[in-house]
Amino acid sequence: MSILESDTAEQGQHIVLFSANSSLQTGLLAKLIGEELKLECSVHREIDSVPSNIDILLIDCNGQDLEALSDSVRKTQNSFDNVTAALLNAEYESEQETLLDWPCVSGLFYVDSEQEQLIRGLKCLLEGDFWVPRRLLHTFLDKNRKAPSNIKRPNVKLTKREKQILKLIKDGATNADISEALSVSEHTVKSHLYNVYKKIGVRNRLEASNWVRDMDDLED
Repeated sequence: MSILESDTAEQGQHIVLFSANSSLQTGLLAKLIGEELKLECSVHREIDSVPSNIDILLIDCNGQDLEALSDSVRKTQNSFDNVTAALLNAEYESEQETLLDWPCVSGLFYVDSEQEQLIRGLKCLLEGDFWVPRRLLHTFLDKNRKAPSNIKRPNVKLTKREKQILKLIKDGATNADISEALSVSEHTVKSHLYNVYKKIGVRNRLEASNWVRDMDDLED
């Protein structure tokens, strides 16, 4: 059940702060996020109560063990079609960092993250980018990088718009950049991304960029 909602919502964007141990401090943080980003930010104590049409689910690690956090991320992955999750108050060099392996988790904020850093990171996540500490990004790349395959990819029928979006992703464009370049809303961009990810069999922006990088014959 929502216990706080900002009245400064703009453009329908919505961040949910999920905290199993909700407190006055949690409510004040949600109010701060809403005011700084000019959007709706609500606090929920249960994943099942979170509305489906949100942009970011900020999962508070404080007071939760790894099993409980894993369960929350699993529910997020299975219950929401196109939501970005991020971890809040994560501990350094803990098993909490391994939750970044889940496709829905695109950001992580440590327990000592400054307010300015949190707001900047949330802005990046709202634009479709990642917010991951450099150390963890290096670990991820070392674990997952491999030489591009020369195997011909299966024939995938993409619309003209989907091809345009893939090319822009390859060039490093954010959702906001794509929205401006194609004169469509960011909500429409997110819908196209969700559809094209399913078509080409990738889980996130990085994998989509790698996929299109090898497609020299991607024509309009």
